[in-house]
Parts: sequence; C-alpha cells; structure tokens
Amino acid sequence: MAEQTPAASSIGRVLREPTFHFVLLAAALFAISAVIGSRNRNVIEIDRAQIVTRIAEIEALGGAPLSAEERQQVEEAYIDEQVLVREAQALGLEDDARIYDVLVQKMLHVLSADVIQPTDAELEAYYDANRMRYAPEPSVTVDEIVVATTDPLPVALRDQLRDGIAPEQLVSDLPISHNVLPQVTLFTLTRIFGETTADLVFGAQPGEWVGPHQTVRGQHWLRLTERIESVPPPLDVVREQVRLEWIGEQEAARLAQRVTELRGRYSIVFTGEGATP
Repeated sequence: MAEQTPAASSIGRVLREPTFHFVLLAAALFAISAVIGSRNRNVIEIDRAQIVTRIAEIEALGGAPLSAEERQQVEEAYIDEQVLVREAQALGLEDDARIYDVLVQKMLHVLSADVIQPTDAELEAYYDANRMRYAPEPSVTVDEIVVATTDPLPVALRDQLRDGIAPEQLVSDLPISHNVLPQVTLFTLTRIFGETTADLVFGAQPGEWVGPHQTVRGQHWLRLTERIESVPPPLDVVREQVRLEWIGEQEAARLAQRVTELRGRYSIVFTGEGATP
C-alpha cells in the first residue's frame, strides 16, 4: 500500500470530521433556499375566493349575473392588479395591504410616465376614423301645448291640430298653454313622455301634431318644428378632445402591453376553493 503524504492524511481527517459534514449540509441548504427563494419571488399566489368575491360584488352592483367571458375578464384584471402591486412594492412604494388600489394606480402612473403626443397626421387620421364619435345626437325642436282637459277634444280643435295649425293660432274655449322644447334628443323626449310618444314625435313630419299624451295636467300635444341632423364638427372645433382621446387610447394600449410583459415575469398559482369557469 502506498504511503500517504502528510497533506493527504490531513485532508482525510477533515473529511471524516462531523463538523465538516455539517458545514457542507448547511451550505447545500443555503444554496437550495436561495434558489427556492428566488423562484418564490416570481410566484404570485391568487386566492380564488377573492376572485369569487369580486365577481359577486360586480354582479350585485349590476343586478345581473356575469357571463363566462365577463367572469374571465374579472379574473384577468385581478391578476394584473396583483402583478402591479408586486412591481410597485419592488420599486419601494408603500407596502400596505390596505392600499392596493393606490399601489395599482401608482404603478400605472410609473408605466405611463412618458406620455406621447400625436403628430398632425396622426390626429387627422384618428379624427377621420372616428368622425361620428364627435357628432352631436340628432335632435328636434318641438312645440308643446297642454289642453287642460281629460275629455275628448271638441271637433273644431281636433281639426285644427290635424291641419297643423301653429299654437298661437289655435282657437278654443278650453285653456291651452304653450311651451317650446328646443333641440331635444330622443333620449330626453323619452324621459319626459315615454318611449311611444318620443318615437312618434321623432318620426313625425314638420308641422304635424302628435298626441294626446295624457298626464294630470291634461292632454299634451307635440308638434315638430325643426329637425337637427347629426353632423360631425370640423376637426379644428374638437381638436383638443380628439388629441386627448388619441393619447388615452395610445396609453391604454401601451399600458396593456407593459402589464402583459410584467405578467410574463411571474408564475400565477391559484389557491383555495371557488374556481371560476
């Protein structure tokens, strides 16, 4: 057998020492812990119960159940929030579970700090593509008279209404009040007179009386005098509105892309019961 050198003999004694094995084990555990810890920092646990609660809150506010697609959108939005909170905390923003909404908004602000502005060509192209968005709603100007009776109108008065006689020229022994409703939309007329009467007025010919619409005040008769079509204004009139909407859409698209990129850094792990479809 070859004789061991002093150095080899010393190494052998060290390898046989229990303390050396303990040090090796500790080093291995430390390395494993570091790897696992690094992985865990990129893992976000999502409690499905929280998602179920949020869906229930939205359904309660809306008064109707969400569709499967809408429930999926709620889940995706919740995950995005958790990613943004994690990123906000990594940047040293407040770490407080009570202010998650604030953290989300701060992180969105951080991501969108470099606001871009449209060129004239981009602004004109955006306006042309969305021109009708800036057009006012169609509207009508309407004469309204209220005949203070719930009984059938006298034949003479009915004939005058049938002939489209102007309010100031109507002749009757019954009390008649007159009012003008200038440039009212279909939505406004519907709120005042209901859907049926509003549709009849909007579809009437100028000078045609529509009625009666009965209320406690008596019989309401409505006569269309002017129709204002929906025409988009020139770009110069709405330039600032168009600019802000262009920026809003660009920021929303860029934010969505950045949030998607951030989500790619994390593994999402669901916990708890109550999985969404």
